[in-house]
Amino acid sequence: MPESLDIEKSLISEETLNIKAVNTQDVKKNETLTEKLEQDIAEKLPEVKNNEYLQDVGKGNEELKVTEVVSSTNYNFSYNWNNPPRLLCEATKEYYPTDTYENFTKGCQWSPDGTCLLVPSEDFRIRIYELPRELYSEKIPLNLSSTNMSAALTVKEGGLIYDVCWYPFMNSWEPETCCFLSTSRESPIHLWDAFNGELRATYRAYNQVDEVEAAISIQFIDFAKEVWAGFKNALRVFDMERPGRQINTIQFKKDFPNITGLVSCIRENPIMSGLVAFGTYSKYIGLYKDGPLCMFKTGSGVSQIEFSPCGTKLFSAVRRNNEFLCWDLRNPGTVLYSLQGRKSDTNQRIQFSITPDGMKVVSGGTNGEIVIWELPQTLDYYDLNPIHNIKLCHDCINGINLHRSLPIVAISTGQRHCDNVTEDRDNSVRLWLFH
Repeated sequence: MPESLDIEKSLISEETLNIKAVNTQDVKKNETLTEKLEQDIAEKLPEVKNNEYLQDVGKGNEELKVTEVVSSTNYNFSYNWNNPPRLLCEATKEYYPTDTYENFTKGCQWSPDGTCLLVPSEDFRIRIYELPRELYSEKIPLNLSSTNMSAALTVKEGGLIYDVCWYPFMNSWEPETCCFLSTSRESPIHLWDAFNGELRATYRAYNQVDEVEAAISIQFIDFAKEVWAGFKNALRVFDMERPGRQINTIQFKKDFPNITGLVSCIRENPIMSGLVAFGTYSKYIGLYKDGPLCMFKTGSGVSQIEFSPCGTKLFSAVRRNNEFLCWDLRNPGTVLYSLQGRKSDTNQRIQFSITPDGMKVVSGGTNGEIVIWELPQTLDYYDLNPIHNIKLCHDCINGINLHRSLPIVAISTGQRHCDNVTEDRDNSVRLWLFH
């Protein structure tokens, strides 16, 4: 067992490895909710194969129906981690450092339909890159050579960008669905059009003294009917179709009395609508569905959480730690796996991504390598070591995202340097083929 995990378990032996009620007056209520959570997940697992999510998006009198099939069996490709990867395309000129900012990237996200890549950066801009047209047929040309790519769309925010999020039913053939959220310093939440860069809507969060407050994290929830945003000691909920003020506030002092701090990330369970997990920079993870379910504590500030495709596991990464954990949601608070071996000795967020079949986890690192772990089939505690370490650049890989229908890995690189040495800087976006 790694030393860092020993420290975590000593800190949270009663809180993490055993479910802890978030309100001592409602212990029975929380136990009932947790039992229902386990039962619902168990009941829905056999249905994942044929599960279809239907989303109605209203615009005037026109009704648009977009269907997304959520199934790990729909993918007829695999990543070949043994062969040397091929560089498909890269973008570097947009990220040259200047005298006023270093202009490194801050993560990357493929659109739900896989046609666009969303990349925020230190220069207050959000750029969208398009997948090379040769790959739209989902067949890899043998003579494809690497090229430079330029942003198809650039949106400028008013300050430091905290978080971005695609509309989950985005489809490039339906312009009404092509949009994304962003939140930045001293600004409300913005909904941007991904075709022309126009501002579609603004969601303003008001705090206790009726002042507009900037969100730290954002996410679409409940088939995109709601927008959830994370703040200090609170989560605020917005009606997606009615921009403006929040419709609900979840105050930690009332609902999660043992959790404090800034909400750094929010995710929704892929098979159970309304089951929301959130992490904070004060080392806590909380689960919420129609009320608080449970909470558990980690060893450092949570920088990213992700549900597994089957919805039964939750992965969490923390600051300045070379390992991250996999939690069992059927027994909340139980650690299944400790994934070790990545280089993440920084406060900067280092993204990880899960393969569509849920069998492997891939992460970036400060040493310019991507690290791949294979998850065991048995549900027991493991210290997992990487099966592959692949060097892709000489600077920090802060963002990594796996394409859902092609063996393409998108990475974004760069970090804040404390010296003036430019040789070690590599601020870029690259697409790599693992075929």
